[in-house]
Amino acid sequence: MTTIRRRTLLRGAAAAAAAGGLGLPSIARAAEPLVINSYGGPFEKFMREEIIPVFEKETGIKTKLDIGLAKDWLATLRAAGVDNPPYDVLLMNGIFAALLRAEGFFEPIPVAEVPNLKDLVPVARMPNDNGVIAWMQPLGVAYRSDMTKAQPAAWKDLWNPEFKGHIGLYTITNTGGMMFLLMIAKIFGGSEYKTDVAFDEIRKLRPFTQVDFSGTMEIMLTRGEVTVGPLDFPAVARLKLKGAEIDVKPPAEGSFMFDQMFDMLRGSKKKAEGYKWINFLLRPDIQEKWVNGFYVTPSNQGAKIPDNLKPLIPLYGDRTKEIVVFDWDTANKNRDAIIDRWNKEMT
Repeated sequence: MTTIRRRTLLRGAAAAAAAGGLGLPSIARAAEPLVINSYGGPFEKFMREEIIPVFEKETGIKTKLDIGLAKDWLATLRAAGVDNPPYDVLLMNGIFAALLRAEGFFEPIPVAEVPNLKDLVPVARMPNDNGVIAWMQPLGVAYRSDMTKAQPAAWKDLWNPEFKGHIGLYTITNTGGMMFLLMIAKIFGGSEYKTDVAFDEIRKLRPFTQVDFSGTMEIMLTRGEVTVGPLDFPAVARLKLKGAEIDVKPPAEGSFMFDQMFDMLRGSKKKAEGYKWINFLLRPDIQEKWVNGFYVTPSNQGAKIPDNLKPLIPLYGDRTKEIVVFDWDTANKNRDAIIDRWNKEMT
């Protein structure tokens, strides 16, 4: 009895060793899902209902979706380390992605693996393709068309005396708040790094209301609690289509944007599948789903915008050259100091 058990055990050990030699651990890894991430709410719903099912059906690749915000993903990745990320492909605004890129979490995306990169507008491609912007949400000076005589068409128009006391701005910890500060530095100081000049000019706009998220800005504008403030074109489109008397024009000095950037994690064990996911998202027909569902500016030049939406999505194709892209690697070096100063002087 003992001998039989011992022989059985030895055969089992040998079989296990052979299985290892045959690469079964690799098979097990191949069966694991591609881990991607998403914001919650309508964004998550759209991903689960309109995007992911098409990808899984076409490729046979199963996915796992992690819901959260940039601060959550930053903390999780830093805790896990570069070599053992809990995600394979990461979605994140460029300002936060730059932090992780500088820490070595990402690697370039090969054009040979993601051929749709070749068809993107220039503003959507990162240096060395270390990250890619899949779609854009440019911002302008939104205003209540029924409550203001002036129709702002430039960032400088915020200093119009008519708007005094009726302006909404983002908090500095929101990407929109930081981009606004850098844009004002660029306009009034000649460089996005002349933040002292920006502080001096923005101080002249006080008193103004500060909001934490675009959704809050939408509510404030809709209620008339503010009559003018930075807001992205897709949000304005959504409100206009619901009957709100809100408008926005491409600013004369250029627009900045909420960018939806995708990066390949250097430590991912599912890179081949990750490249397929990125290439899928950059495909014209998939880009068009986002255009029709969220009124975003597509990155792929082959994506079509319906005629009825063109007035609501004015910065597409060649006009994406009007979108200002900030050097986040440089800007982020002073981010903590800027946030601290803003909280002391502007709140």
